[in-house]
Amino acid sequence: MIKSVIVLGIGRFGERVATKLFEDGLEVMAVDKNYDLVQNISGKVTSAVQCDISNDKALEELGMGNFDVAVIATGESLEASMAATLFAKDHNVEKIIAKATSTNHARILKKIGADQIIFPEIDMGEKLARSIAGSNLLQFFHFSDDYSMIELKAYDELVGRSLKEIDFRKKYKMMVIAYKRDGELIINPEANWKIEKDDTLVLLGDSDHADKLQKEVDRYK
Repeated sequence: MIKSVIVLGIGRFGERVATKLFEDGLEVMAVDKNYDLVQNISGKVTSAVQCDISNDKALEELGMGNFDVAVIATGESLEASMAATLFAKDHNVEKIIAKATSTNHARILKKIGADQIIFPEIDMGEKLARSIAGSNLLQFFHFSDDYSMIELKAYDELVGRSLKEIDFRKKYKMMVIAYKRDGELIINPEANWKIEKDDTLVLLGDSDHADKLQKEVDRYK
């Protein structure tokens, strides 16, 4: 039976995982190198520690081997998530759950010892995308303080270009989770998919960047 969990990385995703597990009655240690994040969560978990999770010596001092589950929630840095995963594996943590931001990231983490890989943005996005109504208008959905989803009608500058060429993730910190063409909703399109006139893109990402994208799109109306 799982009694204790260590959550490494307490950004938006990690913070929610840690606080929910604590609310459910588990012993939870939340770890991050960011002092402000650690202070913010300190009263919401069993213990909160400021620590660089890419540093083996620092991880050793946390006593990671004493926890039943390790959640590697730092998805942005491959180096940090790899170091934490390897360390948890070497210290016989019963279950290692790691956040990934790409299939390559996931493949590496799985190979070095992660038992379960999660894609928070994709998983959340797919669930939401399936519920979108068939509108051709630009729609803007704030479904939490952190994330927003945009339904974007293809405008001239996008038509004929692939998702790889446009690279919404790099430019706007938004990811294309689906598109609609001729009334059909396609989930998780390939990077080489080319946008056609009358296509509608469904994008998910940070609310601040969603606002930025919407303002830019408004210029083409």
